[in-house]
Amino acid sequence: MLRLIIIILFPVFCFSQDAGIGYWKDYMSYTKATKVEVGINRTYCVTEGALYYFDHEDQSINRMSKISGLSDVGIDNIKFNIATSQLIIVYANCNIDIVENGNIINISDIKRKEIPGVKQINNIYFDSNKAYFSCSFGLVVLDLTKKEIKDTYKIGLDANYVAINQITINYDTIYCATSEGVYFAYKDNLFLSDYNQWTKDLKFEETNNINSTFKYIITFQNKLIIAKSSNYDSLFVRLNSWEKYLNKGFKNITLSVNSKFLAISDSSKIYTITENELITEIDLFFSVNDCAYAENNDLWIADENMGLIYLSENSPAEILSTIAVNSPRSNKTFNLYHNKNLYVNHGGHINFSSNQLNNEGSSVMDEYNSWENYNFYDLNRARDIVSVVKNGDLEYYASWYNGISVMEKGIHKTKYGYNNTGGILDTTYYSNNRIQISDLKIDNSNNLWGLNSQVDKPLFVKTSNENWYSFSMNQNIEGLYFDKLLIDNSNQKWGIIYNKGLFVYNDNNTISNENDDQYKILNTSLGNGNLPSMNVKSIIKDLDGEIWVGTDAGITVFYYPSLVFSGYNFDAQQILIQEGEYGQYLLSSETINSMVVDGANRKWVGTKNSGLYLLSEDGLNEVKHFTKDNSPLFSDNIISLAINHENGEVFIGTEKGLLSYRSDATEGASNQGPTLVFPNPVREDYNGNIAISNLYKDAYVKITDISGNLVFETIALGGQANWDGTNIDNTKVGTGIYLVFSSNEFGQEKMVSKILFIK
Repeated sequence: MLRLIIIILFPVFCFSQDAGIGYWKDYMSYTKATKVEVGINRTYCVTEGALYYFDHEDQSINRMSKISGLSDVGIDNIKFNIATSQLIIVYANCNIDIVENGNIINISDIKRKEIPGVKQINNIYFDSNKAYFSCSFGLVVLDLTKKEIKDTYKIGLDANYVAINQITINYDTIYCATSEGVYFAYKDNLFLSDYNQWTKDLKFEETNNINSTFKYIITFQNKLIIAKSSNYDSLFVRLNSWEKYLNKGFKNITLSVNSKFLAISDSSKIYTITENELITEIDLFFSVNDCAYAENNDLWIADENMGLIYLSENSPAEILSTIAVNSPRSNKTFNLYHNKNLYVNHGGHINFSSNQLNNEGSSVMDEYNSWENYNFYDLNRARDIVSVVKNGDLEYYASWYNGISVMEKGIHKTKYGYNNTGGILDTTYYSNNRIQISDLKIDNSNNLWGLNSQVDKPLFVKTSNENWYSFSMNQNIEGLYFDKLLIDNSNQKWGIIYNKGLFVYNDNNTISNENDDQYKILNTSLGNGNLPSMNVKSIIKDLDGEIWVGTDAGITVFYYPSLVFSGYNFDAQQILIQEGEYGQYLLSSETINSMVVDGANRKWVGTKNSGLYLLSEDGLNEVKHFTKDNSPLFSDNIISLAINHENGEVFIGTEKGLLSYRSDATEGASNQGPTLVFPNPVREDYNGNIAISNLYKDAYVKITDISGNLVFETIALGGQANWDGTNIDNTKVGTGIYLVFSSNEFGQEKMVSKILFIK
């Protein structure tokens, strides 16, 4: 039986420490390995478009991303050139990075080149200081010394595009595995850009009576071996003709070779072949995507579920080691939620109308930045997790398929559905036993509220004493889908109706009595909401109780939500931004996917096409605007946002993965207790802001030296003051202890912290 040795390793940098103000952090998924490449004392691994390397000497894990200096996101392939000590990174958009001695050189020629049809880099091959890129349109040669494109070869008849999947060089000849068979040419021919210099190998067609697409071609012990792509992959070796090689009925193979071994991975099996053609079959019971040999003949494996695995040449074939990386399960971030822990919900739906059938559940990061994943089985067979809410030790997971799963301290407690809620959690109108819960919230009385789609009574509640109720708005239920839920300061429930505006429901704080309930459907009409669009995407409540609504036509605000049922005007108002002589409504051309409020009542706004905005409290001023071009953002399509109000970290879920930005505002404390200072002590190599958090909201802060001389003063953003380490003369302070004093709204002052500077 296969035995696994699990090695849990920690990164060189400690994720339990806060990043400095204005710094970014990467929370990409590193669990599903797709590519592996062995360099000098390092093994590189690609996982769902992300990249890290395992250092063989210090046993550390080191992440590489746009945050650490890479030029792009969505890594598709990597290759290490031992001869030049360079790592080549290829992105899905055909961008290329060369990593050399800690420097990153970007080669964007192929990315920028206009090419008809599909543009894709399929493989990389090295010949000394040249890199050959097998592309969907031909063969591109990169000079690794000059860092420039040297040639492009179109080898098809009449210089037509032929997709080249991989090449190899055997003796003095280049062989290309293409979509139209095998082509070859003398490698030192000075005229390879002329398609007439390339010859199609007709031996395969003569032997097998078929013109084939080949996905791989390699040289092993001076013999050519190719993989033919079909419903089931087949291997052939070139002798006097092309002959079948290892007739194993392969399904989806990859090939890796060094001077001594050939490795063939195929789904859950790996076949290793020696120079004497001794074959060892390793049955992994996993899902292998790639493998690569190290110089010491250790075999490294990229697995879909187990991540990075290696098999030592000196260990029995049944003993494997896995390199565990602390990260979320998936880069899909349908919804983010923060309450002590960060919850990344990986589920979703396809425009509400159909399920994604996503079984990845939710990844949960605790306060020590350690990740735990609750999948389909952990949640008692619940899929498409779209939302979560926490109440004490209980976590309620909303499934757009299976109702509500409840976890307590990592253990599944129960799953709520039709039978154990008295029919309150009803199934959809077309009766396929699906219960589509879109969102959950906890009110001030510890009642659990939620939304259920395509049912007679979509708004429901589980009271703190375990009674269930549901409420109707006399709606036509067919095709009626709900999204986000919000509870305002008057305990009214607001909900997004997909493509049909908003609803507001008032139970008059008598949950069990429906006779005094009121509801209203809000739309674009004056006197009935005045929404800029019926396509509402997000909704939040700010620190003043105002309701901010994001649509596909910008932002609008309900300044007086308590007036919805009063008979007075309560309509939402768009924010007019003055630009010179002209005015326009705030972000009116943007789709607002997500919004969150920070401790200073500022609004973080995630858009579909224009990245992330930070707006002032009233929305009139743009404080920051991050895009993929001016920041480490992975994408300008922001899916979801959440904030850790204790340290100001803003979590940003993009279509290409999760990252965060450490902002300069936190939630204010109701009682002035011990403050938190980061960093402390402040060492000579630190040049960022010093954060003083856990202060009164909007506290007045003074910093003095040990003799009481004023050094700096400011007003906290929410519960956090920020100091750049300079004095009132705008020069850096020297070594010493500095005292922090805080005053509340009544002018009561106290010394709250000491900061040590070491210069």
